[in-house]
Amino acid sequence: MKTNKTVLVIDDDDHIRRVIEIKLKKAGYDVLLAKNGVLGLDLIKNEKPDAVITDVMMPKMDGKTVCKISNELKKERPFLTLVMTCSITVDEKLLMENLQDTLFMEKPFSPSRLIENIDGYFGIER
Repeated sequence: MKTNKTVLVIDDDDHIRRVIEIKLKKAGYDVLLAKNGVLGLDLIKNEKPDAVITDVMMPKMDGKTVCKISNELKKERPFLTLVMTCSITVDEKLLMENLQDTLFMEKPFSPSRLIENIDGYFGIER
């Protein structure tokens, strides 16, 4: 089922990007990929994805910074952000919970749960 929605995956791990890309495409999403926060933020600004999945720990620009900057962009164009990490402090989690349209998922993550969260945001039932 084609969704006509685009999801950007920002993660420095090639394997994780590929696994998420395959799962998203199978669910009918168009997919953009970025290997760091700098490239990801550029794609958010220029390609305007409907959802963003980002890792926290990345080179060049971490996911927290991506979330803070992209949160300002959500004032004009809301989109879902899913933040994934294996380690996060209580303060970092609180910060992300206070950002618009932002959800947190711990690694290791379930690709099916990832799709459920994205589908839920768009009101897609499977």
